[in-house]
Amino acid sequence: MEKQKYLQDSVQTTFRTQTISTIVQNFKTNGFDLIFEVLSWIHKNLKSRNEPEFKSEVFRKRSTSEIIESGFVTGCTDYALVFITFMRAKGIPAKYIEAVSTKWLESGDPEYLEGHVFSEVLLNNKWYIVDPQGAVIKAWYGKRYEILAEGLDSWDIEVKNLEDLKKKFLEFRTGWFEKQVQ
Repeated sequence: MEKQKYLQDSVQTTFRTQTISTIVQNFKTNGFDLIFEVLSWIHKNLKSRNEPEFKSEVFRKRSTSEIIESGFVTGCTDYALVFITFMRAKGIPAKYIEAVSTKWLESGDPEYLEGHVFSEVLLNNKWYIVDPQGAVIKAWYGKRYEILAEGLDSWDIEVKNLEDLKKKFLEFRTGWFEKQVQ
């Protein structure tokens, strides 16, 4: 059942567009080779754009199609959205994983959030962690991150802008501290 959920199309990560279909039909590999083929396409075809005023204008507000059409990514969220969309289009279940830095949880500034977006893909009946921005497969999250939420995409976990993300991070931090005290 979980497998089927992460094959779904959604508003932010729809793969039922002509542009995405055209790109995905050119991917010819399977399994781990497909992961690397997709990551390679993303890093070759989408440029990084990090001007603060622009980034704040589009932060968590774009769909995969809008990211691809613009030709640029603004950070880990955009990389993950494109990766997830391509994997689902190829029939590979893919989760969107919002993670919070343990360092930030312990002592971070509420005005400067520190986290990362990963994906998990299901291959051979096992979930593997992929960092689309870093273009790597990870064995574990380690002590560096705590998982805040998982879903189809950012909008699915109810993060559509920076204010939504701040609220979720601060709520998570409160619960995290309570668990540490117990």
